Amino acid sequence: MLRIHHLSSAVLFLFSFNLWGQTQKGTVSGTVFDAQTSRPIVGVKIYVNGQTGDGLATGTDGTYRVELSPGKYSLKFTSEQYLDVTLTEVNIKGGDAVDGSTLMTSKGMTTTVEVSESVSAVTATAEAMLSERKLAAQVSDSISNEEMKKSTASDAARALEKVTGVSVVEGGYVYVRGLGERYSATMLNNAMVPTTEAERRVVPLDLFPAAMIDNIRILKTYTPDLPGEFSGGLVQMTTVEFPAQKTFQVSMTMGFNDRTTFQRFASYPGGSLDQFGFDDGSRAIPSAIPTSRRVSIGSDSRQQLADYAKAFSNNWQPVYSDSVRPSQSYSVVGGGTFGRFGVVGALTFTNKPQFQQEQQTYYRRLGLGGTIAPYSDYPDFRQYDQLARLGGVLNAAFRITNNHKLLFRNTLTRDSDKEAREFSGTDNNQGGVISSERLRWVERRLFSTGVEGDHAMPKLRDLLLKWQLTFSQSGRDEPDLREVLRAQQPDGRFAFLNSGGSGQRFFDQFTDKIYEPQAEVSQPFFKGKLSGIWKVGFRATLRNRDFDARRFRFQLQNPQQVNVYADSNELFGTANLRPGAFELREESRGTDRYTADMKIYGGYGMVDFGIGPRWRFVTGVRVEDADISVVTRDPFQPGTPYIANLVNRDPLPSFNAIYALTARQNLRFTYSQTVSRPDFRELSPFEFTNVQGGFNVAGNPNLKRAKINNFDARWEWFQGGNQLLAASFFVKDFTDPIESTVQPTTDLRSSFLNAKGAVNRGVELEMRKGLGSLHSRLRDLNLQANFTFVDSQVSIRPEDQGILTSLSRPLAGQSRYIYNVITEWTKPKLRSQARFYVNSVSRRLSDVGAIGLPDIYQERNVFLDFVYQYALVESGRASIRFNAENLGDNRYRWTQAGLPTRQYQTGRTYTVGLTYSIF
Repeated sequence: MLRIHHLSSAVLFLFSFNLWGQTQKGTVSGTVFDAQTSRPIVGVKIYVNGQTGDGLATGTDGTYRVELSPGKYSLKFTSEQYLDVTLTEVNIKGGDAVDGSTLMTSKGMTTTVEVSESVSAVTATAEAMLSERKLAAQVSDSISNEEMKKSTASDAARALEKVTGVSVVEGGYVYVRGLGERYSATMLNNAMVPTTEAERRVVPLDLFPAAMIDNIRILKTYTPDLPGEFSGGLVQMTTVEFPAQKTFQVSMTMGFNDRTTFQRFASYPGGSLDQFGFDDGSRAIPSAIPTSRRVSIGSDSRQQLADYAKAFSNNWQPVYSDSVRPSQSYSVVGGGTFGRFGVVGALTFTNKPQFQQEQQTYYRRLGLGGTIAPYSDYPDFRQYDQLARLGGVLNAAFRITNNHKLLFRNTLTRDSDKEAREFSGTDNNQGGVISSERLRWVERRLFSTGVEGDHAMPKLRDLLLKWQLTFSQSGRDEPDLREVLRAQQPDGRFAFLNSGGSGQRFFDQFTDKIYEPQAEVSQPFFKGKLSGIWKVGFRATLRNRDFDARRFRFQLQNPQQVNVYADSNELFGTANLRPGAFELREESRGTDRYTADMKIYGGYGMVDFGIGPRWRFVTGVRVEDADISVVTRDPFQPGTPYIANLVNRDPLPSFNAIYALTARQNLRFTYSQTVSRPDFRELSPFEFTNVQGGFNVAGNPNLKRAKINNFDARWEWFQGGNQLLAASFFVKDFTDPIESTVQPTTDLRSSFLNAKGAVNRGVELEMRKGLGSLHSRLRDLNLQANFTFVDSQVSIRPEDQGILTSLSRPLAGQSRYIYNVITEWTKPKLRSQARFYVNSVSRRLSDVGAIGLPDIYQERNVFLDFVYQYALVESGRASIRFNAENLGDNRYRWTQAGLPTRQYQTGRTYTVGLTYSIF
């Protein structure tokens, strides 16, 4: 007799209450999966206590939903090609939402089967995610919304820090298996996400509030139905899904940071909507400035140049307050299913001030083979940020019939950073000690909308058609960056420095759009002990970007005409904006505007099939045609633009084999080929200046795409509930990997090149274990731990060996060791739950040195976090939560040849939050 274990015991506990004096019905819902290939089964008939109603069958996605009065029930599932399954003791209470997901076995697999499962209403989201992971075609890891709620994570980036083999670097960028963001990709609701950063290839995941996310999966191996451009991992985010019962939940938090809150803080007058993250237009280029030509002494009189300067706001210097407010966060999530129609929405808002004090040092090598010595040193680098983030989700589904469903998804997220910065120190480029004041505003936004259709065709041998059309647009605006540099005089005073970026007003903006149509046709098949499903599909990713920048500088014509020691607002006051004093000059470059297009057309064929009860194979090939074009042109001068073009056709095969050692243990073996293409920014010769004393970054139009051969093996043992043991081994062989390199020119320029090759190999270990099995007194404790070891080696081309400093080094961004330890304490009688986190990431190569300049490394970090949650009422509708993040006040450090180049601390953060569910 073969006993089939249930997919998950139960998911999602909602609250019981009386409605107009009557007992509310409960809901049983779930998904019916093929036990061999994990595909959802369409058209399974469901009998409740031996009876079936009209249309009570699974839909196009294998799901069903039925409302029942309180009591105990049995559910029987029948399908022509599968053995019957019965769920017994389905216990329904008023208002309960019970998960009745199950597996069905093909009749060709065995001749006798007995399936009997017990189902109750318990919270089991994490267990359900593990069950999906067990049945997945790929090597994968995941984190559920329930786990995010238990953690200190406020956004997707923070949530992923706890996942095996994942680290998150400064700025919210995810590194999977030690590989930088160029070897990862991000999808939102099965569609690619455009970036919000002109100098980065992927979107920073701190842009996505955790309250908007239902689950995140990290696929670490490739199958042909996925885009072929990833190697480290593919991050798949799904926004909040439709609840089985009506729900409406509100929450708010207040946060305190011991280095920021109630401390002296700098800002500057901005727009009326700054606190909500919107610029009201007050930072726009003044309308008096010509839009079709440069502002220049050849085209404008000196009086006109002075008048142009007067059109800008006289707002140059930080304004200090004695105390800054705590951080605040608010969220609302609600939705429900009403007959054939379902709707869900979420809205979140966060406003957070943050102070950061840094020390920065940049080095030069003194002569050929000489020692490394400081060239620029800023021991007092103070940055004051006010971060505002707004996110919203609105999704709707309509089940036309049981075999046809439409789904509409809409996501909007945006954040802004209002920055005031001051620093002083030695800068040998300027010949002495300088100081700086900078005011900055950066606004990022992402909007994604799409429609999906699922169609089952029973009369065509259960043919399934899935299609999706998604439009996504991201953008980044940096209007009116202002910076004033001063040089220290012999008497100790600082005078206006009339050179470089001093007195500048910088504007840049870009938009990135992706149109992504896709369709897939699949059909199950059954042939004795051979059963499975074949798929053919198509996906086009049509992406275009527009980037534009303008640079202006208030240039001092005669230092004798003004008081060069005056405060910045007085220095640039109206009285000093006149011929012979301050006049406006435009310093926009010929490479300050580019447009770019990427067209990727991918078609694939694959088959997912099982042979007997133990073997499963997923194999196929994808062919991608890619055409990338970057056109750089002078925005004001007619002439031939500079065009960088990259065209490739890549067949991308994949083979996955899964062997079931037991009903709870899998062995996985995979091989695949993937690619990594250069980003627009990396192909364009446009040069972007980061910060004073930092690197300029220029692209390389001669870059080639990298090819990667991926080998993976994993053993996994699902011990029941939320318990797991897993071990993985992987090897990745790179050809022409794209690497960042530092070029010690006068302005410390950074660029990109193709290395000859690289090898990345590693081991991942993971454990989730309830400690009650060790001793009864430990039954309230659960331990999660994971460890990743990665070793990599880059091969340098002979022609580059005279340029790059290190001929033997790891891949840029790769950490050798990553580990997480999570201890969870749950005490239902006390309505309490607590978690303690330890996260450690070893040192990693940050920037590759060249011509004798050493490599720069970010040193090891260890983070300690704690969270405690208490249910204020027995029903759980109201709860209070306390978070403590970065308890060790970790120091972020970068070194070059063992010497410190950058370091700062962000402080400890404590937050208190209240959550209330109306129903």
